[in-house]
Amino acid sequence: MVMAVIVMIASAFYAVATGAVTPVSDDNGTILPPVSEWISSPIMSLWANTGVILIIIAFMVYINKAYTIPRTITFIYATFFAVLQTATPEITARLGSGTLLAAIIMASMTLMFSVYSKPESRRRVFLVFFLLSSAIAVQYAFIIYIPVFIIACAQMRIFTLRTVLAALVGVITPWWLLFGAGIVTPGDFHLPHFVSVIEAADSAETILLASTIALTVVLTMTAYALSLLKLITYNARTRACNGLLTLLTVVTVIAMAADFTNFITYLTLLNCCSAFFLGHLFVIRNSPRAWVAIISIIIYYAIYIWKIFV
Repeated sequence: MVMAVIVMIASAFYAVATGAVTPVSDDNGTILPPVSEWISSPIMSLWANTGVILIIIAFMVYINKAYTIPRTITFIYATFFAVLQTATPEITARLGSGTLLAAIIMASMTLMFSVYSKPESRRRVFLVFFLLSSAIAVQYAFIIYIPVFIIACAQMRIFTLRTVLAALVGVITPWWLLFGAGIVTPGDFHLPHFVSVIEAADSAETILLASTIALTVVLTMTAYALSLLKLITYNARTRACNGLLTLLTVVTVIAMAADFTNFITYLTLLNCCSAFFLGHLFVIRNSPRAWVAIISIIIYYAIYIWKIFV
C-alpha cells in the first residue's frame, strides 16, 4: 500500500511538473464557486488534493478495520485505489470536486455503517445529509446521492419517522443558513447543463479517459459477480454494508453515463468503490489466478505512461 501511494503521489507531481495534465472544467456548482477555483496555485492545489486523497485512504482503511467487509483485515483496498488513481492524473494533480465527492461519500458511508440497527443515532444521520446537502452548493452531483443514503437508512435498519425527519432537517439546514445569513441570494442559483455522451466524446483524450472508465467498470462488475456467492454467506450487518457499497457503485456508474461531461467528478468515487470490490475478490479468492490482479495493475500504470509520454 505504501509503495502504491508513493507512486501515485510521485506520478501526480511529475504530471504537474511537465504540464502534461489538461485542466478539466469543474464549473458545475449551483451557487458557490467550484472546488477547482478554491486554490489558484497549481502546487498548493496539488498538495491539498494529495492531503484529501490520503484522508480518503484513511477512511478506507478504517472501514475495513472497523467493519471487516471481507471478514479479514487487509490494506489491499487502499493499494488498488492508489493504482486506479495513478492512471488518471487529471484527478490527482489538482484539487477538484471529484476528490471532495469521494471524501464526503466515504465519510458518510462510515457514519451510516456506525448506526446499523441503532435508530436512536439520529445525529449521525443528520450529519450525513447535512454534508451532502451543503456540498450541492459547489457541485450538483451530490444531489444524486441523497436518495442513495435515504435507501441506506433502510439497509442499515434505521428507517423510522424520526430518522427521516433528521435526514430532511439535514438537507434543509445548510440552505437555510446560506440564505438566512445573506451569504447567497436566490438570484445566485443556476441550473447545470447536461450533455450527452455522444456530444462530449470529441477528442482522443476523452476517448482514452472513457476507455479507462470502461475498464474499471468491467473489472468492478466482474469482481462483484465472482464475489456474490461469498457475500450472501456473511452476517446481516456485513451484507448491509456491502449492499450500500453496491448501491453506491451502481448509481455512480449510471451517473457517469448520464452526465458524461461531468464524469471526472465521479471518477475518484468510482475508483474507491472499485478498489473495495477488487480487494474483496483478491482476499476471498487468493489462488494462483491472483496474477490477473498484477496484470490489471500493470495496465493502469501503462495508461498513465501513455498519457504522459505519448
